[in-house]
Amino acid sequence: MSRRSAIIVGSGVGGLTLAGMLTRQDWDVTVLERSAERRDGLAITIWPNALRAVRLSGGDDMYEALLKVCQPIGSARMFGATKGQIASIDLRFLQDTYGVTGQGVTRAELLDTLIAQAGTDIRFGADVIRADTDGTVTLADGEVLRADVVVGADGVGSTVRRGLLPPGQDDRRENPLESWQGVVDRGGSWTYEGTDFHFGRKGTCGIMPLTRDRVYWFVDGSINEPPTGDGWPEVVRDLVARTPNKQLFPGQAWDRRPVRNWGRGRVTLLGDAAHPILPTIGQGACMAMEDAGVLAARLARADDLVAALRTYEDDRYPRVLKHFERARGMLRMRSLPAPVRDRMMGGMPRALLTRLFTRSTLPLPEFR
Repeated sequence: MSRRSAIIVGSGVGGLTLAGMLTRQDWDVTVLERSAERRDGLAITIWPNALRAVRLSGGDDMYEALLKVCQPIGSARMFGATKGQIASIDLRFLQDTYGVTGQGVTRAELLDTLIAQAGTDIRFGADVIRADTDGTVTLADGEVLRADVVVGADGVGSTVRRGLLPPGQDDRRENPLESWQGVVDRGGSWTYEGTDFHFGRKGTCGIMPLTRDRVYWFVDGSINEPPTGDGWPEVVRDLVARTPNKQLFPGQAWDRRPVRNWGRGRVTLLGDAAHPILPTIGQGACMAMEDAGVLAARLARADDLVAALRTYEDDRYPRVLKHFERARGMLRMRSLPAPVRDRMMGGMPRALLTRLFTRSTLPLPEFR
């Protein structure tokens, strides 16, 4: 019997996670990346739900390899605009309950690890212009490839997705969210080992440890105006001021309401290509990793690959819709008038606040 084959379009977190899972099932995997070279980005938070999916479909070795490059997040503090600290959450219960807590990691280190675990080469500069439902993929240079399964993991502007859309279906990106992000050496006035969120009058700032020596931060704001930290507490101003220009990046994010059926024939989608969500709950990359885990599990035991793709899409739709709504809900909460928001968050019982903060991170049920 010949080996089954997959073409994965896109070499981001979701696509590479799936590649590693399928090669472990002895699939012949080809990863096509439009960019001529890798684009690293800055930082990602990986929560227990994504790590469980990796462990179930990628095995202990893939799971342990990821943890080696991550920094555990044991707690979170929240600061309001009208007063200082308004709440705190102990995240160690995630470790006690699920064996792992949230993890901060640089995108470069995460991608390095996933590439090493993928067990296949990545073809950079491979610009896919069409993916047909029979599993045929056409590149801009005229080359034609074919596989048993084609997975579009090519992000929010997915070429693969556009080719699958029925006439008239809306492909608009919604809720644009702009921010500045940076990575800076520890030091200065921020020495906390958990994650901080500062809810200001004009946006939100988050600070997360990446390693013992480095910190990631983001500040909401127009990407047309370089950040100064003005209007934020001293700790935020210090981080922004100390960040080298080469470690300072503008960020843009969008969402789009998921559709129930995002694939046809031998083609399906994964991650932002299928269901982009806002970064307000830290679940964008996690949803892509969950997608990869569920898709790999469905393909592992499938006699009918096309049916397995549709089952995967049916499995994932309720889950990603729920996270889409939660991310929008968090944006609405962050956008409340500062006094209202601060009173609401500061007045919540800790157990309720912890549940609201972590409910998106809780692992999937067993899906193998």
